[in-house]
Amino acid sequence: MRSRKKQAELAIGAVGFVLGAMFVLGATFGLYFGAIFAVRAGNMVILELMLWGVFLFWQLVPILFEGYSPGLNFREVARYPVSLRLYLLLNATYGLSDPAAIAGLLWLLSIWMGILSERPAWALPAAGLFVVFVALNVFCNRIVIGLFERFQSTRKGRERLVAVLLLLMFVPQMINMFANGWIKVHRFPLPSWLSDAVAMVRNISPPRLVLQVLSPGETQLLLPLALLLAYTLLAALLQYRQLRAVYQGEIYAESFKVQRELKVKRGWQLPGMDAAVSAIFEKELRYIRQNSRLLVALVYPLIVWGFLLIGGPGKRIFSLSHAGNLLGAFAGFLALSVSNVAYNTFGMDDQGFGRWLLSPLPLEKVMRAKNLAQGALMFAIYLVGTTVILTVGHVSLDMLVAVTTGFLALLVIHLGAGNVISVYWPRRIDFTKMTTRMTSSASGFAALAILLPMAAVIGMVVLATSIWELRWLPLVAGLTGLALSLKIHSWLSKWAVRHADKHLEEIAGQLGA
Repeated sequence: MRSRKKQAELAIGAVGFVLGAMFVLGATFGLYFGAIFAVRAGNMVILELMLWGVFLFWQLVPILFEGYSPGLNFREVARYPVSLRLYLLLNATYGLSDPAAIAGLLWLLSIWMGILSERPAWALPAAGLFVVFVALNVFCNRIVIGLFERFQSTRKGRERLVAVLLLLMFVPQMINMFANGWIKVHRFPLPSWLSDAVAMVRNISPPRLVLQVLSPGETQLLLPLALLLAYTLLAALLQYRQLRAVYQGEIYAESFKVQRELKVKRGWQLPGMDAAVSAIFEKELRYIRQNSRLLVALVYPLIVWGFLLIGGPGKRIFSLSHAGNLLGAFAGFLALSVSNVAYNTFGMDDQGFGRWLLSPLPLEKVMRAKNLAQGALMFAIYLVGTTVILTVGHVSLDMLVAVTTGFLALLVIHLGAGNVISVYWPRRIDFTKMTTRMTSSASGFAALAILLPMAAVIGMVVLATSIWELRWLPLVAGLTGLALSLKIHSWLSKWAVRHADKHLEEIAGQLGA
């Protein structure tokens, strides 16, 4: 706390915490009044949907936003002289400190208070059922976290995790688009066996079982209660089996393949670049390829905009006859993803930062080579999206050049700012831990602070072009912005090098901790 940088990071993180707390509190009031309405109207489907929302939020959010979850590694806790029973208790208790768990507890409390205000006779049994429901959520969440930790402990597991994360991120988006009619599909009758299977799964799901016990109606009371308790007991046994293996020293390792001949491949040699820059370029891309979460973040804009091309607001707002607007919006949206790559440029190096200092290369050249790799990757993603847009719509040549130069200007400024933020708020990235954040909590707000003035300038250019019909203005503004961005990048990189030279031990300690 004696460091002003840490004070600033804590203050900016507090802003994010306040925004998250506002969302949770808003949802809390919504669930409270929703529970009152559901009980008053006798509509148990609404209560079931609320419990489903709590259950899915509790299980999925810690996986999708694992960097915001508690950072204690229970493999390290197992090294201390604690009993297995205490180890299990600590793990379950620690699961309640997850932000998603705190939100889930608060939402369940609000639902219970809504039930209490409308149907006091249900309050006591609802409290007992919600306690069992909380225990089930905690056990399931810790089991899933343990499985993902196991996947991330090996390189092959991390590569397979990419598909799982993509699926988890896009399923809610697809459901939202179908529900709002953004993607229209021809209705067709579902097979009877599929409808029966969905109904059966719903009837034995934990949220439905809670309501069946709370309001049995014509159904039996003991069978749903027994199933709910059986689910909780089964989850507890699976958690016990998983944690006992960790407690006993289970280690996940890469499989070893015996080869008769050791083949060493030559490194890359980029045209016009020396061997050092080519080696750093190759190393950076190979390290990015190992990071499953980063790969998901890079692919996400392409797939989202692909959905918008198929249907929805994107198809209505950006018609194919105005594909230039869609291209500009895609470039701006993609610019938001640059911070994931460039705002912690030394994070994946681990102990390698000290080796950069020992090498004969100046640190500014190392940063420049890293920026070249990161910029080439982001520009390749931009080219893929641009090719798709040009395939389905028409974009004039002057608009294409203007948007491309504008995107390059944004990209160059982001890379320069990333150099400063990387040495100002460095953070070590551990591929094997789910709780490792890609960047500092301050980097997201720093990216907004950089994008907002640039967005204002772009808005003024678009407005002036529209009012005075100056078709040449976007191209001139893009070329001028690109020239200025190169100068700003050089200035920011030198500033980052000067700051790094004054705080070498502090940066090395943060990255090697």
